[in-house]
Formats: sequence, structure tokens, C-alpha cells
Amino acid sequence: MNPLDVWYNIKMNVKKQIFKGTLYAVVAGCMWGISGIFGQLFFRDYHGSPLWITSTRLTIAGVILLAMSFSRDHKRFFDVWKSKKNMPTLFLYVFGGVFSVQYFYYVAIQLSNSATATILQYTAPVFIMLYLLIFQRQVPKPKSVLFVILAMIGVFLLITNGNIKHLSISPLALVTGLLAGVAVVIYSIIPRPLLDKYGALNMTGWGMMLAGIACNIFYPVWRIDFRIEPLSIFYVLTISIVGTALAFLLLLRAFQLISPLVVSVATATEPLTSVFLSIPLFGLKLTPLELLGIVMVIVSVILLSKSEQA
Repeated sequence: MNPLDVWYNIKMNVKKQIFKGTLYAVVAGCMWGISGIFGQLFFRDYHGSPLWITSTRLTIAGVILLAMSFSRDHKRFFDVWKSKKNMPTLFLYVFGGVFSVQYFYYVAIQLSNSATATILQYTAPVFIMLYLLIFQRQVPKPKSVLFVILAMIGVFLLITNGNIKHLSISPLALVTGLLAGVAVVIYSIIPRPLLDKYGALNMTGWGMMLAGIACNIFYPVWRIDFRIEPLSIFYVLTISIVGTALAFLLLLRAFQLISPLVVSVATATEPLTSVFLSIPLFGLKLTPLELLGIVMVIVSVILLSKSEQA
């Protein structure tokens, strides 16, 4: 095989890897959107606690993923715990990332509203760019910065319909919302060495389980304050399996294939999915500004992915 063919094959493999990683991130965002809608239905129909659903979804997801990991390779199941060098990274990923993004997001909602908390959490791409610039000396491409800004504006239009009055920001709400964004950066970047060594399935399982245990300290899963019936169980299992276990598994797999910046922008499909599902379920009618926001998010994800391939 001549050098030109080798170069072409490498380039095509890289493109496939970037496409696959972007697709994983997009699907993970869609799963979060589905989970959000089912959560909304659960709160509307059963008045369940957000803290209870957080504890439950993390615990169920952890059990499922760890069971899958054990059945796939039981000999390496506990390998991550065998080296003390892994502990700082593992616990920072679990408590600074997985647990904190759930906790601070819901605190921000309580202190402000859902729209404000979501907007603040979607500052994560900015924090990722700052991290890469400061700690890894990676200067972002001007095009990448433009696409990130485009996506953030799109999310803003989608959630607020361009009306800044929909936002409610107290100093504490601002801090907790931004901390949720920082937590996204932590679980995006910190576990990368462990993911490469122990696999996304095993690491996601341990992350979910340990974060679930931490959440149970605040609100245990056995404190059930809603009617238990087939529909409520279906809501909870969908949120736990689709919106937590599978979504985070795909997300961490995406981090192994593409840059965290592309992943953080691609998961902006979460509010997109919520809006599309709200049309038939809640009778939502899209305004021109919301449609513009949808277009901006989709275009920015596509262009940023193509920019990564260049």
C-alpha cells in the first residue's frame, strides 16, 4: 500500500470516529430530552420529588450498568479499585462531576426556574474551552468559538423565546447554575484516562452507583411519596434506563472518540428533543424565535463536527 493510500485510510477512519462520536453525543442529548419529558409527566401526574427521582435514577442506572459490566468481564470488574492512584480521579469524576451536575442543577431550579438553570448549565462549552486553553494550551479555533456561541444563543432562544424576563437570577442561583456547568466539564474531561483503561461501561456504572449512594444520603429511594402503579413505574424506569444509564454510557463513549467541546455542543439536542416532544404531549406551539433557535443549534452541531474533521 502506497503512502497516499495509508494517509487516505487514516483520514477516513478519523472521519468515521468523529461522526460516530458526534452521533453518540447527539443521541445522548436526545435521551436526556426524553427523560426530561417523562420527568415532567411524572411530576405532573404523581407530584414526585425531584430529589427522589435523582437518587432513584442514579441508583437504578448504577445497578444495571455494573451488572452488565460484571457479566461482560467479571475478572476486571474491580480493577479500578486496585490502584490507589485511581482514587482521586475516580472520586472527582463521581462527586465533582456526576453527583454535582445533578445536585447543583436542581438547586438552581429551586432558586430560580428551569429555563435559568438550563441556560446556566449550557455555559459548559465555555468552561471547556477555558480548561483546554489554560491547562492543555489548546487555543480553540475561531470557527469553534463561533459555533459554540451560535449553539448557546440557539439554546437561549429555544428556552426563553428570546424574552430575558423568563430568566430569574439571584446571586446564589447564578453560582449554583454555573457550578452545574463546571460539573459538566469535570465529568467530560477528568475520567478520560480511566475510560481508556477500564472501559466506558465499567466507569459509568461505578460513577452512577457512587453518585446514587451520595444522593440517597439527602433523599433515600425508600421515601416514596407517590402512587405506585404501572404508569408511574414506567416513567421512573424510562428516566433511569434511557435518560440515565444509556445516555451517560453513550456520552462517555463519545468522550473517547471526539473532543469534549464537540460533545458539549452536540448534547444541546436535549432541549431540542424536549421541545419537539412537547408539541404532541403538551400542545406546545413553536414561535419563529424558537424555530430559529432550533436551526441554530442543529447548524452549530453539524458545522462544529465538520470543523473537527478538517
